[in-house]
Amino acid sequence: MRETFAALACIAAACTPPGATRATPSATAGADAAVADADANAADAGADAIEAGRAQIDPDGDDDPADPGSGAAPATGRFELVGKPPLALKRICDLTVLGDALYAAHAIQPLGVDGATITRYRPRDAKPFSVAFDWNRFGEPTTGGGAGQGFLRVHAIHGRLFVPDADPPYGGFGISEPGTEGFVFVSDGSGAFAPARPPGHRPPLPPDGGAGAGVLPRAYHVLDAIEFRGRMYASTGSVPPKERAWNGPSPGALHVASADLSRWTYEVDYPYPWPRGGVWRLGFMVRFRDRLYAGIQDYDGFDAHDYVYFAPSSESTKIARDDVHPVSVSGTQGTLTLRWYADRGKLYWIAWHRGDGVALRVTDDGDHWRTIALPEGSGAPTDVVRFRDALVVLTTRGLYRIDVDPIARIAEIADKKSPFVVDDAFCAAPLAVFENELYAGGQRDGSLYVLR
Repeated sequence: MRETFAALACIAAACTPPGATRATPSATAGADAAVADADANAADAGADAIEAGRAQIDPDGDDDPADPGSGAAPATGRFELVGKPPLALKRICDLTVLGDALYAAHAIQPLGVDGATITRYRPRDAKPFSVAFDWNRFGEPTTGGGAGQGFLRVHAIHGRLFVPDADPPYGGFGISEPGTEGFVFVSDGSGAFAPARPPGHRPPLPPDGGAGAGVLPRAYHVLDAIEFRGRMYASTGSVPPKERAWNGPSPGALHVASADLSRWTYEVDYPYPWPRGGVWRLGFMVRFRDRLYAGIQDYDGFDAHDYVYFAPSSESTKIARDDVHPVSVSGTQGTLTLRWYADRGKLYWIAWHRGDGVALRVTDDGDHWRTIALPEGSGAPTDVVRFRDALVVLTTRGLYRIDVDPIARIAEIADKKSPFVVDDAFCAAPLAVFENELYAGGQRDGSLYVLR
């Protein structure tokens, strides 16, 4: 569903000073300080069953296992500019490795301004940067058509890339049904995407084992994709079955893919019962302790829940409404999840909270969260990743190692205008380890950086 960027800018920037971090007693007491527990809904059988000795069904995380590199992480360093890719737009929203290449997801203003591309980076090529996929649809009319408005995630899953179409062209193409439809673009095993089809820059044909696009009937937005219990899911803002697009309820929803990835069908939603007004979306996702976690966006900013998790029984591969558990941790309204990261039995969560800024938290059971207090002047956290023998967090003002006490700064961002500024609700600067080097995605001109 279209909206002006002004509302999102207020959520992500104007309502929170750039670089602000959560300032509460718990946030100043160190990484082990306790914050509010998740609400009573959080204590379900999922974690209890694991603690009782049941084998975990799914690995934690959201991608194929990543190589963190080898050796010791540097004690000091600085971010150097690698370059600006062709069709870099303004932002790099995600970085993922597949084979011998690093892939970057690009946007200008997600869910606000046309522009959606994927970059491929191979440092040994004569031209290291190339365009892997272009969904700008140049030459097509904006009214009634337009282009994709941002790629926010690029995931490597079973040796292929999955890229959700965050804000598909308006009313869709009538591929699935009239009204609206979304897409998930899928590469082949080499990381190649099928191009848009003529005439009219239509989406590629279904993947059918190779590169193509799966269609999500009734989806306004497709924000993330993940495998859970052997099925592929996409998180969306959608039209419920039998309801009217653009006029009826608009909850967040999970769509599940057919075996051939051609059609992703509405399965479960939040909130339910559907409110008479308002717009919701389910956002970024992660697997942890056999639950599926998803961020929430309530467009009006009044939802008191921070995220939702889905916890079907160990015997089930499907998600039902009884498996939906909304959770309040922060005690604020309108929380926006920027990033999840699962590592060595812990789940890290970066989220923006109204009035409190951006906070980094960690849990080892999925229910009880601790705030990680970053050093004064570090700015807002944007991503967490394991790099060689260290766990590091990128912030607007530097790179910090958070698995040591005290937390240690590795690199400082001395520029007056940080390339890793947090000024958009859907796109925060990402990290990725590629060929034993740490890369970061810029937010001002879509440039790629490497730690040296």
